[in-house]
Amino acid sequence: MDLHFDLVDESWLPCVRDDGTPVELGLYDTLAQAHTLRELYGETPLGTAALHRLLLAILHRNFGPQSRKAWSQLWRQGRWDEAALRDYFDEWRPRFDLFNDDHPFYQSPDPPGDPKPLNRLFLPLAYNSTLFEHQLADGSLSIPAAQAARWLVTMQASGIGTGPPFNPYPAGPLTNTMLVMPQGRTLYETLAFNLVEYHDDKPIPALREDKPIWEYDENPFPPDPKTFYLPGYLGYLTWQSRTIRLLPEREGGEIWMRECYISQGARWERTIEDPMKTYSMARTKGVGMIPLRLRKDKALWRNAHALFQFNDQNIRPPLTFSRLAEHVDHGDLDPSLTYSYVALGLCNDNARLDFFRHECMPLPLAYLTDETLDEKLRDALKVAEDVGTALYRAGWELAQWIVSPADKKKARKDDTKPVFAQLRVERLYWSRLEVPFQCFLRDLPRDRQAALDDWIETLQRTARNAFNEAAEGVGDPLRGLKAVTLARGTLEYLMARAIEQD
Repeated sequence: MDLHFDLVDESWLPCVRDDGTPVELGLYDTLAQAHTLRELYGETPLGTAALHRLLLAILHRNFGPQSRKAWSQLWRQGRWDEAALRDYFDEWRPRFDLFNDDHPFYQSPDPPGDPKPLNRLFLPLAYNSTLFEHQLADGSLSIPAAQAARWLVTMQASGIGTGPPFNPYPAGPLTNTMLVMPQGRTLYETLAFNLVEYHDDKPIPALREDKPIWEYDENPFPPDPKTFYLPGYLGYLTWQSRTIRLLPEREGGEIWMRECYISQGARWERTIEDPMKTYSMARTKGVGMIPLRLRKDKALWRNAHALFQFNDQNIRPPLTFSRLAEHVDHGDLDPSLTYSYVALGLCNDNARLDFFRHECMPLPLAYLTDETLDEKLRDALKVAEDVGTALYRAGWELAQWIVSPADKKKARKDDTKPVFAQLRVERLYWSRLEVPFQCFLRDLPRDRQAALDDWIETLQRTARNAFNEAAEGVGDPLRGLKAVTLARGTLEYLMARAIEQD
C-alpha cells in the first residue's frame, strides 16, 4: 500500500491566527505565515516545546544567525524568507514524508522487534490520556496521521527514560527538566527570540558536520546502551530518543495508525547545555552545573529570579535570555517593552509520567539589562518564601495544639503530621500568589517602592487568609479557639520578623 503524508504541505501543526481562529498548517505555511500567527501549540506542554524545536532546527539550518548583527537583520525583516524556505523544502521534501520507504520522517526504516499497539506506548507525552480512556484498556486506540506526526515529534524529544529492571530506554532532552521559551506577540517573534547565535561549535560543540537528523542518509547516532553521543545543536534539536516506525492503514479515505515499531534510541551526552534550560551549581562537590528540574510542590515562578542572574557563578540563565539581553543592550529591542515567557516541562518517576507543567509569565525586557531590578525581584521572592515559612510554622503549631490541647510540646510528630496536612495552609498560600506575582513583575520596573509595598501587603493578606481558612476546620469550639489564637499570634510575630529582616 503506497501511502504518503507530506509534512511540508499537509495540515498537522495546530496554530492560532491573529484573530484567535485555530488552524492547522503544514511546515511551509506555518513558517511562511509565522508573522500572521499568534502561536503554535501541542496537545501537552512537551508537545508544544517539541514542535517549536523542530521549527527552530529548520530556521537555524537556513538562516543561522551567525552573529548578533545577522539576528538583528532577521528581526528587522519581520518575516521569514519564503523563497529560501521553499527551496529548502523542495530539496528535502522526500525526507519530510511520514511514510517514506527509505527515510520516513523522524523514524527508522528497519526497526527491530515486533509491532506494538499505540495504547501500550507513552501516549501521555503527546495527549491527555483521559481522552482515550475507553480505548486504552482494549488496545483499540487509533489516531490519524496528523496526530501521529505530532506524537512522533513529541516522543522523540521527550521519551521517558528507564533502566533495569525495565528496558533501557534513554530519556529525551525535554524529560525531567524545565524548559523556558521567550514568547513574542506573533509566532515569528517567538521563533526569533529563541534563535541563538549558531555557527561552528555554537551553541553546542559538534564532532562532525552538524545538520538535522533528516538530512543524514544513515543514522549517525545508532542506538547503543554504552555510547553517549555529542551531536551539534541541530542534531540535538532533532534528537531521536526512540527507534520508531509507524504502521499506517487507509480507512475511509484517511490514514490511521494503530500500531508501530518502537525500541531504544540513542543517548545524548549529558554535558550538553541546552540554550532553553536554566542551570545551577549542584550541591554535590565536583558535579558542576545541572539543569533546574520541576518540583510538584513548587511553582516555576518561585524561581523566576534565576532567569536574570547573568553574573552569578552558581546560576546560569537560559542562553536565549542572555542573547535577548545583548539585543536590548545593542538597541535591537526596546527595553521598555514587555513580552512573555513560558516555562514547560515533564517529570517522571520510575518510568512513569508524574506531572506536566506549563506556566506563562510576563517578560519586561528591562530585567535583562538592569541588575538592580533582578536584586529587587530576588528580594521579593525571598520575602514570599519567608512569609510562607512563617505560615508553615504557625500551621504546624495549630496542628500541635489540636493534637495536644494541654501542651503542644507533647504532640507527637506522627500524630501532628496528618492534622497539619488537612489544614492545607501552604497550598492555600502559594496557589493564590501566581497572579499577584505577575502583576508585581510588570509593575516593578515602573515604580519599585510602590510595587514592593503592594507585594508585601499581598503576602501578608494572603497568609492571613490562608491561616483563617485553615482555622475554620478546627472542630471543638473551646479548644479550637485557644489553638487558633495562639497559632495566629505566632504567625503575626514570625511574619513581622520576616518582613523586617528582609
